[in-house]
Amino acid sequence: MQFFTLMAILFALLVAVFALQNAEPVEINFLFWQFRHISLVLVILGSAAFGALAVFLLGAVRQVRQAREIKELKNNLKKLQEAGIYYEKEAAAGTEGGRKEGTGRA
Repeated sequence: MQFFTLMAILFALLVAVFALQNAEPVEINFLFWQFRHISLVLVILGSAAFGALAVFLLGAVRQVRQAREIKELKNNLKKLQEAGIYYEKEAAAGTEGGRKEGTGRA
């Protein structure tokens, strides 16, 4: 976790330095929109922020799926453990009864 935090801070610092070194105004055309005389700093930082948001959302979706799967697996494990205890008791009761009957002694 600390490694990823350190890498994120380092990447953010590099993006900020890159953006500040490229501060001239640019023209942006995107689909039907046209933006004139926008600082390249804003374009770079906005793109980086949008990318970070996309990564965060995709990661959150993955975590929700994993949490759901873990919950489901824990429920299945609990049911299997309960069933196993039941069958162990049944087997133990059946084995004790089988010894008495199988020896011919009453």
